[in-house]
Amino acid sequence: MQLTDQQLFKIAFLTAIIGMVGMIIFAGEISPRSIKIIEINPGMLDEEVCIEGLVEKVEKAFKSDTYFLTINDGTGKIRIVVFESTVNEIEKNGFNVQYFDKKRIKVTGRVNEYRGNMGLVLKDAKSLKILT
Repeated sequence: MQLTDQQLFKIAFLTAIIGMVGMIIFAGEISPRSIKIIEINPGMLDEEVCIEGLVEKVEKAFKSDTYFLTINDGTGKIRIVVFESTVNEIEKNGFNVQYFDKKRIKVTGRVNEYRGNMGLVLKDAKSLKILT
């Protein structure tokens, strides 16, 4: 059986439509994977992940309103970068970043590396949740 250009076009068009509809339906179901801090490695750079742990330290940058949270999940420690724009979002919700000190939190962020140390950049204010 020989396919004509018109038949081939129809098949390609239907496949594209089905793919787009599938992406729209399942887009809300795709979420970052939850991992332990010990599992984070340089091969994961720019990957979005989710971790849970206790905030051991909250530090403010010297020259800006960027904050750094040190989180421990029992397998290791990692530094979370909270840029000034996200700090402003958090404060609009009625919280001060210092409030998270000694709290157990869940964080979604993008893996990065700074001066040889792995870290996470907080995605946005909604990506930080207090667990206890």
